[in-house]
Amino acid sequence: MTANSLRGRTVLVTGGSRGIGAAISRALAEAGAAVAINYRERSEEANRLADALRKTGVHTITVAADVSQPEAVTKMVDVVTSEFGAVDILINNAGIAITRGIDDLSETDFDRTISVNLKSVFLCTQAVLPLMRAQKWGRIVNISSGAARGAGAMGPHYNASKAGVEGLTRG
Repeated sequence: MTANSLRGRTVLVTGGSRGIGAAISRALAEAGAAVAINYRERSEEANRLADALRKTGVHTITVAADVSQPEAVTKMVDVVTSEFGAVDILINNAGIAITRGIDDLSETDFDRTISVNLKSVFLCTQAVLPLMRAQKWGRIVNISSGAARGAGAMGPHYNASKAGVEGLTRG
């Protein structure tokens, strides 16, 4: 991407307040996009990143939402569209990594991992597609992991969630 190559575009980055999501938010801002930074609990980190981006002249907002919950996703997309207009680019980055082996894995941990890492991709994609179709332009990027294709240190629930993201993306 080059400077201003995304000028006039709106980006929503789920899990955008730290780590990979923050790096993606910065890179897309440098390319000129308006950036909506989603976070679930880390408002301080999200606001710090948004403030840093604003100092460079980027239009950015933070949006709190648990992207594994349909109502929260709907509200998040409503906030972004009311501030910026339609979402042009969706980065499905939100995820959790509860480290457990199969013997120590609870059903609750399994369900939460699948919900945050996989279901959120479905919910967020479904929420922005009508907007993208209406404007006849859009991009969706789903972040997975090498754990989708092999054993990993996080555990089988994490591997399954990331393999599901890849299957959903191909579908």
